[in-house]
Amino acid sequence: MTKWLWFQLISFQVMWLSLILGGNTWLPVTLAILAMHFVFTPSRFEDSKVLILALGGFIIDLSMMQLGFFSFSVWPVWLLFLWAAFILNLGHSMRFLRKFKWIYLISFSALGGVYAYWASWKLGAVVFPQGSLVTLTIVAILWGIWLPMCVKLDVLMRQKSVSYTHLTLPTT
Repeated sequence: MTKWLWFQLISFQVMWLSLILGGNTWLPVTLAILAMHFVFTPSRFEDSKVLILALGGFIIDLSMMQLGFFSFSVWPVWLLFLWAAFILNLGHSMRFLRKFKWIYLISFSALGGVYAYWASWKLGAVVFPQGSLVTLTIVAILWGIWLPMCVKLDVLMRQKSVSYTHLTLPTT
């Protein structure tokens, strides 16, 4: 694994833990790491393009909050940046997900999502007012759909644009 992939892997864990434990208070740690990401990434333009996917995850989490499945002690601005960090990893340290068959990717996504939200709940970052069984079942369904979509969209959005510099006009 290259140094860059190690940086990606470790930095995401640092961002996740700092945001889960410190929420908005520790947001500067994540902002500094995200800035470092864009300084050192070998794919700055492609990474910028996929950041829009973070809004989708953020909207899903806010919807879960509005529907009463998630509760936070303060407005979770940090969630948007956690989603940005997660989405950026899809094209780097989590690139291996592209090789999974759909059924395995869906299963992996559902289990991984449940584990992440369960750990967040246990660490006190989120409260499940409707109970953990109901909430984590919904999380499993949502993640089983959303993460495979993100993996596919990440691939499509990172594809190089058609270059017109090699095209020539026909001569008559």
